[in-house]
Amino acid sequence: MTTPVPPIEPGDLASPGASIPGSPPDTSPAIRRYRITHETRFQYSAPVSLDQTVLRLQPRTSVLQHLRDFTMTVDPKPARHTHGIDLHGNIRHWLWFDQQHSDLTITTESTVDCLLHDPFDYIIVDQGATKLPARYAEPVKSAAAHYRQRDGLHPTVDAMAREIMHQSDRQTVIFLGNLAAHLQRTIRQVLRYEGEPYSPIETLERGEGACRDSAVLFMDACRSVGLAARFVSGYAWDAQQQDQRELHAWAEVYLPGAGWRGYDPTTGLACANRHIAVAASPTPGYAAPTTGTFTGPKVDSSLDYNIHMTVEERAANETPEGATFAWP
Repeated sequence: MTTPVPPIEPGDLASPGASIPGSPPDTSPAIRRYRITHETRFQYSAPVSLDQTVLRLQPRTSVLQHLRDFTMTVDPKPARHTHGIDLHGNIRHWLWFDQQHSDLTITTESTVDCLLHDPFDYIIVDQGATKLPARYAEPVKSAAAHYRQRDGLHPTVDAMAREIMHQSDRQTVIFLGNLAAHLQRTIRQVLRYEGEPYSPIETLERGEGACRDSAVLFMDACRSVGLAARFVSGYAWDAQQQDQRELHAWAEVYLPGAGWRGYDPTTGLACANRHIAVAASPTPGYAAPTTGTFTGPKVDSSLDYNIHMTVEERAANETPEGATFAWP
């Protein structure tokens, strides 16, 4: 069944230099400094052998955000720790343990400056990407192939994307804003603490999903009209959310001349200085914050986490600092 797309009035069109439809004007400062404490705790009902553990918890540094400092504490202390940049440009940490343990606690503290105030301050330099369906020129076309690959045929997603594309006069930037706004209106947001993202069709048919489900649906709709898209995990600032904060997920689309630009279908907004990106990948699995397995007797396991964030305005002329690691 095709999901109907409500008509878009001319005044609703999202254009460069304008807010996404329905969003309040952004009067926030150009640079925001976030301090983030993220504690993750795994508990097991009996001691287990922890296999290789992969962490993607260190925020990235780019022209859009600067990681000023980063500290990671692991308890119990790992026998070995290495870190590097993975295939998708994410900072990945590997942990190995040589003894059995009944719990594992990972605490990260990050200070990040978000620099992007106007998410539309760019010029698309490839005319083939300004109108839809997008036709990237080489060498971008070949380099972006994996980010345009879909995991199957999704006719209902295709129909939704085509209708929004036509209502947006085939303009790429207008389409992206209208797609994000449409999903924010039509997909009810729910919390799902476990499980892989729904397929795009499942999210569309359910009419509800977690942020990761909406992000995957947004990506597939973009890919259906030729755009390169990837999944992003990280943090998002919400002044209304003061108690338990959650990890967040959204999507980024590649626009020649602008680079990767974020869109959040949960809020219906283009991403600016309220989103802190940690990891990105063509598929959600390679942007997961933690990945690992354990071996041992049949045991029960649980995962708890706590995320605390603060924000402050900062001067624009401060330079990034380094990252450190600490063990108890």
